[in-house]
Amino acid sequence: MGNIQYQSDDQGRDWLQARLKRHLSELIRLAAPSMTSRLGMLALGFVDTVMVGRYATSELAWLSLANRSVISFLLVVGIGLLMGVVVYTASAFGRDDERECGRIWRRSMPYALWIGGGMLALSLPAHIWMDWLASDPVIAEESAKLVVILGLGLPAHLIFFCCTGFLEGIRRPMIPMVALIVGNGVNVVLNYSLVYGHFGAPEMGAAGSALTSTLVRWILAALLLAYLWYSPSMERFGLRISHGQSWKDWARQRTIGYASAVSIGAEVGAFAGLAVIAEKLGAFILAGQEIVFNVMTVPFMVSVGIGSATAVRVGISHGRGDPADTGLAGWTGLGASIVFLSLAAVFVFLFPEWLFALHSDDMRLAAITVPAIMFIAYVTVFDGGQSVVSMALRGLGETWWPTAIQAVAYLMLMLPLSWYLAVDMDRGLIGLLEATLIASIFSVVAQSVRFWWLTGREKAFENKPSQKDEA
Repeated sequence: MGNIQYQSDDQGRDWLQARLKRHLSELIRLAAPSMTSRLGMLALGFVDTVMVGRYATSELAWLSLANRSVISFLLVVGIGLLMGVVVYTASAFGRDDERECGRIWRRSMPYALWIGGGMLALSLPAHIWMDWLASDPVIAEESAKLVVILGLGLPAHLIFFCCTGFLEGIRRPMIPMVALIVGNGVNVVLNYSLVYGHFGAPEMGAAGSALTSTLVRWILAALLLAYLWYSPSMERFGLRISHGQSWKDWARQRTIGYASAVSIGAEVGAFAGLAVIAEKLGAFILAGQEIVFNVMTVPFMVSVGIGSATAVRVGISHGRGDPADTGLAGWTGLGASIVFLSLAAVFVFLFPEWLFALHSDDMRLAAITVPAIMFIAYVTVFDGGQSVVSMALRGLGETWWPTAIQAVAYLMLMLPLSWYLAVDMDRGLIGLLEATLIASIFSVVAQSVRFWWLTGREKAFENKPSQKDEA
């Protein structure tokens, strides 16, 4: 007990206030461009949905099934496998080990390419997958064509994510944000040209949107690779130097990725299951679901940005061996997400007709979709909150606990409840969202308990750190 430094209540309050202020300022600094990057990535899909929805409801249904049942699942599994890049880079940066940051990027890039190639290979026999998933042969055939086109962009997206994870880990999130601003400008022009046939381009509908997504993903990957390879500010990280490590040397980083892939894959796979259930209820429910989740994804992506920044803050404190500050970093991120998501929920609840009108002018579709948009105001806070707590756990180096919790929440709770509420109880699109709400509440509560237990309620305020200017 002699090594414990007892401090007065005033000293404890001073430490708490100073560190909370530091975490909030750093969270905003990191999360603002990170959120902008996530929103920029989301905007690519948002524009796709809006333009295709205004082109034809049937083609929006095809694009929805292609994205939500196959492409999104493959993409997030690939991203999950690379999640260790963010955690390990942040931890190395917290230790001021810039060369290790560079080694993490160098060893992860071939890994990203290998994963991307595997995901592309899985997307090519799309007609087999869609015949299994869709009961309507027309929807199956048209969605399969879109899966193949979108699959060509999967390797590029994983390259972009690997570079983004490295830049966020070294606290340079502005660079991906700028790249996404450029990418979104290109996306709008190409979508307008290829979906509707403007500027002399062929009128391709949903296929034009899918082709645009693939082209933009390769442009984004090229932009970040060029920056990392040629920017003088990156030279100190030794990005051009071989990492010189064996496959076994960085097994722990991949283990975080394996767990993240299973965790995120379980969640997105469950949401892919929602798309399959929606298809059984008809093209209008499927198209309505696409619009509803397109709206819900906006605040969710902001929470992912907050979660990414939280993982960095938790990773830096954890790498410094500071349990009190680690816990505070995680709760600060969750609190910030709750505040923002509550504001977003109020906006969604008050303006559902306007949000629908962005996507479509089909009044039959509006009758199904507008009430569902209002309902997602209840889902938003919990769905986003669980993602932030999950990232805080990843920042601690957690692997399988958040994976197991999300698997239970979204595979064992949400999917069976979705079928029961939407099909058996005939609640349609609202039933799908009710099941999502129940699963998200379970996930955020269970993961928060796990984070509290790991950081330790009593341990959090033992052995206070010194008053040095921590990162």
